[in-house]
Amino acid sequence: MLRRLAALLLSFISLLSSSGKAFDGDYLYMVNVGKGDAVIIHASGRNYLVDTGKSDAFDKVLAALDRLGIKELDGVFLTHTDKDHSGGLKKLAKSGVTVAKWYAPAYYTDEEDKHPLVKALKKADADIVWLRAGDSVDGLFSVIGPLYKDFSDEDDNSLVMVLDTGAKKVLLTGDMEKHEEKSLLEAGGFPDCDIFKVPNHADSDVCLYMDLNKLNAKVALISTAPYEQPGTPDVLLLDRLEAAGMQVFSTYNSENGIMVTLSDEIQITID
Repeated sequence: MLRRLAALLLSFISLLSSSGKAFDGDYLYMVNVGKGDAVIIHASGRNYLVDTGKSDAFDKVLAALDRLGIKELDGVFLTHTDKDHSGGLKKLAKSGVTVAKWYAPAYYTDEEDKHPLVKALKKADADIVWLRAGDSVDGLFSVIGPLYKDFSDEDDNSLVMVLDTGAKKVLLTGDMEKHEEKSLLEAGGFPDCDIFKVPNHADSDVCLYMDLNKLNAKVALISTAPYEQPGTPDVLLLDRLEAAGMQVFSTYNSENGIMVTLSDEIQITID
């Protein structure tokens, strides 16, 4: 398995240009923040950040934004309150990077005043947009989950969205686990996508019910660090992703992250 992944990665490797600007068009950049999530998206001339990683990894997010020439974000999405997704919020709020809007799912297990986004913006003049299934953002993001509040597992309150650039669709899943996955399947399932952000660091407790073949995705992206969360990515899940025709890329195989173009032809850059 590891040899197969290594060969696949090597076939796609090309370094970012020294100018720090890899592509002129729409793209997704998954930052290597270890076991955590931080995804930079440039689409239709707008810039977004989905999750911020852990606090001690946020410098890597800032470095990536700087290399990409991004000083302003049209939106920051927090998929759920776990620290490996929300830990960098306070540093981002104080970083000097301008954020136009902040988004989070309307369902969460914390009390509102303890919500990490509420706490991070306590001294800032900023409003939070609480998203529900059926909402859309800037004509690019469509929210499909969560459908209800899960009181027992914050992962199952993860914001699940489809990014549609016109050329490509990306399914963004946070740390969605089996309860949220099952509820979305019962409500109609998951839409076709070109790129699948594998939930919850590709642990063994995800994608238990969904038919991965029906996604029709060509690329699967995983953000994890096996030394922080042993067993990720799960070997059996990797086999299923590949059997469904997806080329699998993991941040732990990169130094800085993974760049994915969202144009007619997907290009992968291991940075």
